[in-house]
Amino acid sequence: MAIRSVREHLQHHHSRSASFDIATGAELDKLRKCFEALETNTSDDDALKKIYGDAKESVARLSASFMNHAEHHRSLAANAEKAADTDDLDKLVPSNISGIVDPSRAPSGGRLVPRSGQPTPDMPKVDMRFEHLVKVDD
Repeated sequence: MAIRSVREHLQHHHSRSASFDIATGAELDKLRKCFEALETNTSDDDALKKIYGDAKESVARLSASFMNHAEHHRSLAANAEKAADTDDLDKLVPSNISGIVDPSRAPSGGRLVPRSGQPTPDMPKVDMRFEHLVKVDD
């Protein structure tokens, strides 16, 4: 994964969120149409017709909510792309990213932090009187 600027990260996030919301809203609309067909084709049972009608309305509201949220993310992605007052966002790059790496392949300038139980040959040398404070029992 390439390290991106904050602006690129925001654009990517909002674009992906909008795509997810649109796909979810479209699937919910298909479900609404199913409930609508069930409601229409139920002839004799008024209670069942009401249940299908209520389900249709509920799913329609949920679908509309996802579509509105998608539009919100789309506008935020567009704003992140064309924002003139955020030139500094292009300069910001995430730092202090943690990950498990092979010490022999550690990136230059990286700060290695030993994990619990990992041998630490470069333990600080301390006076014998204080050795018990830093000693790790195996």
